[in-house]
Amino acid sequence: MKKIIILLSLILFLTGCNNQEYYSKNLFYMDTVINIKIYDNDINKVNKAFTDLDNLYQKYEQITNFYDKNSELSKLNNNVDINISNELWQLIKIGNDWYYKSNGLLNINIGNLTKVWHDFRENQDELPNVENITIDKLNIENEKITNKEVSIDLGAIAKGYVTELAGNYLEENGLKYYIINAGGNVKTGKSHKGYYNIGIASPVNQNETFEIVKGENISVVTSGGYERFYEYDGVLYHHIIDPNTKYPANYMKSVTVIGKDSSECDALSTILFLMSIEEGKEFIKDYDVDVVWFSNANEIIKSDGFRYE
Repeated sequence: MKKIIILLSLILFLTGCNNQEYYSKNLFYMDTVINIKIYDNDINKVNKAFTDLDNLYQKYEQITNFYDKNSELSKLNNNVDINISNELWQLIKIGNDWYYKSNGLLNINIGNLTKVWHDFRENQDELPNVENITIDKLNIENEKITNKEVSIDLGAIAKGYVTELAGNYLEENGLKYYIINAGGNVKTGKSHKGYYNIGIASPVNQNETFEIVKGENISVVTSGGYERFYEYDGVLYHHIIDPNTKYPANYMKSVTVIGKDSSECDALSTILFLMSIEEGKEFIKDYDVDVVWFSNANEIIKSDGFRYE
């Protein structure tokens, strides 16, 4: 039996800024509905911010879109002779750093493999043969990529990175009370109540929340295999691929990382999804973050000393 299911609903649901007036705008970039709420009395300032953030997300969409042949990343992957922008170089270097920090689990040079699985889900094909797809680490020498066979996919880090830039923009322009909800990637500023209630949607029933995170000036990022997947012969194959097995990871149903930096939380949520919960508990000891795992047995497991209840 074959069945394709793509769920586009948001992973995280937000409440509250003490019933204050706010302005809201929806964008759609990076295959995600992005809702921005700003609490401020200066409508002209808010509207300018909405325009600037729209331009910011659009800019990075045009730079990092793996499937748009006209994007800067696609041209690089197809060996078109281009001058790589500073923005793309920065993301590539961040991805390369995470490769070493994660012992190769977060590998932006996985594009040839993610494309095969993407086509499998989109076209409802037979299971792909991935055995002969080679994944090498990214080679950068003197500001040049020396591995000509490279196919870079920045999906594990781009949205969190740009959302962090968006939050920084708002704060630098005096708009300190805000919520950016980019699907499973949420960044908040200050709250008039002293905290926001950020609900983490259940991977079993996305109409329900299984945990409420309370905090302000935080980022909350969820990775899960339940948003984009394809069911083939009774097995669900999602979009988060383990570079070691070359198949979708199956350690848990979702993992949520809470911290200050959206870019870091985005990368960590992917890394933690690609390792066991016990390995994840050990791995995050080097980072100032809190974590909530939703196990395959539907158990809710939190990192030690969880701070956001």
